[in-house]
Amino acid sequence: MRPLLTAALLILTALPAAAAPTLQPGLYDISMQIVMKGIPMQMPVMTFRQCLTAQDVADGKAYAANENKDCTISKLSERGNQVSYDFNCAMQGGQRMVGRASGTTHATGYDVLMSGRFVPAMEGMGEFSQKLNAKRLGDCTPG
Repeated sequence: MRPLLTAALLILTALPAAAAPTLQPGLYDISMQIVMKGIPMQMPVMTFRQCLTAQDVADGKAYAANENKDCTISKLSERGNQVSYDFNCAMQGGQRMVGRASGTTHATGYDVLMSGRFVPAMEGMGEFSQKLNAKRLGDCTPG
């Protein structure tokens, strides 16, 4: 009887980590800052609002904050409040943007750092990092 009780207690103490809330669909305020390696003058922080669906959350596109429909997310991993994925985005002129992203997530937002490169390099710009911060504002409005 005692081994059964011990096993039950171990399972219960592991539940909060395993049952971390996933990102809720809804309207998000997203800030994004891109840092280009080798470029002295950096881009300012951009802020926009985006409606994220349950499908966006399920396939990982919610964490990419990219309107580019030619982006694929692969190797999506969500463990506890940690998220990571690989991305590969087609761009104009046959270029691609490829890399890896990781960060933390909770029910009403996330903080993700994307690190990648342009293939081929764009006018001396090869590597980049992009910081994303999202906060849920509420439900999406129809329209």
